[in-house]
Amino acid sequence: MLIAIIFCSFAAVNLDDPDGFIWVPVYLAVAFLPFTKIGSEQTIKISAVVLLIIGILVTLGLLNTIMPWQLDNRMVNLWEHQREGLGLILGAAWLWFGHRLK
Repeated sequence: MLIAIIFCSFAAVNLDDPDGFIWVPVYLAVAFLPFTKIGSEQTIKISAVVLLIIGILVTLGLLNTIMPWQLDNRMVNLWEHQREGLGLILGAAWLWFGHRLK
């Protein structure tokens, strides 16, 4: 449950971002998908792999041209999209392993 709360916090801090319409639903889905009966184990694992690939592409800056523009501030030595990409990578790990903790 603690990890789900952390991803809900990620969603909350993205509410006022210009690209919050992307990250809020993604982080909320990542938080609660392992606890639902919506998808099978295979569906959750496929979702984790897709999130991992997208997270890596976002972290490396390869998707910056299609991401909504926002003032890019540097925090903890990471740019905005790098932090969001790392959040997706963490989300992929949670999806991959989180369904086993039910």
